[in-house]
Amino acid sequence: MPRDLASLRQLRAAAVQKMEALQAKDGGNLNAEDQAAFDAAAAEVEDIDKRIANVQRLNKLKASSAITSFQSEDDANDDVGANADHDRDPAPRRVAPQAKDAHEPGILFAQTTRALIAGRGNAREAAQFAASTWGDRHEVTAALQANDASAGGFLVPERFTAEMIGLLRPKTVVRRNASEVPLIGGKDTMPTVESGSAAYYIGEGSDITVTEPTFGALNFVEREIAAIVPISNKLLRHAALNVDMTVRDDLLKSFALTEDVAFIRGNGVGPAPKGMRYLVESTIGANATVNLANIDKDARKAINRLATADIPMSNVRWIMNPTDFGYLQDLRDGNGNIVFPGLQLAQPVWKGFPVEVTNSVPANLGGGGDESEIYLVDFGEAVVADSYQIKIDANESASYRVAGSLVSAYSRNQTLIRAIAGHDFGMKRAKAVAVLTAVKWGRS
Repeated sequence: MPRDLASLRQLRAAAVQKMEALQAKDGGNLNAEDQAAFDAAAAEVEDIDKRIANVQRLNKLKASSAITSFQSEDDANDDVGANADHDRDPAPRRVAPQAKDAHEPGILFAQTTRALIAGRGNAREAAQFAASTWGDRHEVTAALQANDASAGGFLVPERFTAEMIGLLRPKTVVRRNASEVPLIGGKDTMPTVESGSAAYYIGEGSDITVTEPTFGALNFVEREIAAIVPISNKLLRHAALNVDMTVRDDLLKSFALTEDVAFIRGNGVGPAPKGMRYLVESTIGANATVNLANIDKDARKAINRLATADIPMSNVRWIMNPTDFGYLQDLRDGNGNIVFPGLQLAQPVWKGFPVEVTNSVPANLGGGGDESEIYLVDFGEAVVADSYQIKIDANESASYRVAGSLVSAYSRNQTLIRAIAGHDFGMKRAKAVAVLTAVKWGRS
């Protein structure tokens, strides 16, 4: 059995899913074989919980040892200085001010990144920078002392990464509303229920019709996503909270935009995941004539697409481009009254469902570049599988592209920060998405 936290949590999630699938059979009335399988899975969960607790204890002790080791070296250096001059009391050891900003979410991740930049990828030099900047008892110092940076980058501690993912959710449409599951080892399969058992009325002496739920599978394959952010070297020399926040926010912005585009419209060709647009079996063409009556008809088609597919409708939301949203928001009837007042709310609502507005849905689709798409999604069926691991490295001599042209980080006195994460996206049921295409609202 694996020993790292992420793998153990993946195994735990799989065991719980197995229990849920067994419980869903026959309304929870398990036969002897299924009950034995359920009990075995429950025992496995308990065993994994113990292993997780042990790994967490060990990691805590390792971090504590790393701090002690770092302090011991400094103490030894102080002792040498003291013995060289015993007629004079040794000067008190200077300890860098302790960071008061550790409670700021994502800052530990950003500080780890900045320390690695200062150490040019060398974990020990990065730890020395962290100790002199934030103090030798700082969590970043301990993490850098307890781990090594490999050729593929430094694997950020899971807790620091979890804070970054927590900050990522509000900046996205899909991740914020979808379920999240761990994805460890590159691949995983999630069992899904395509249809449930049915009930029947019976007459006296008649046999009960036996039905079984239909099960499917949602297959995940880890897709690597990389964000490259150029940071001014002059800016990085300043040990201020706003510098750390700049590093953090730039990385978050890059990840959020890229993954939302992929989860919504990725075609699944190449390394990126397949998004909602290409998971649906068929789309709905919007009426070419734009007027209130046709807009209502198009919206009703999308709603009916989900409602008639027996989708639970547990967390249904619209996704649309700002252009289409603005058109609907400003639409007025013949008397000058706003047609859809729900769109004026802080959390806009249209046809009874919340609206998510994002530029991740393009407004320049179609042959004339004047079309868009509108999505109606039950996010209760959407799943983001995440490795919860981010590797970071830095390079002062690499180049990056701006508007198609190569720019040298060295010539601009910049450092390129590269962060690599892994995830995948899927829908438990493809019918939980309805897509209106060829939308020209607000363009005619």
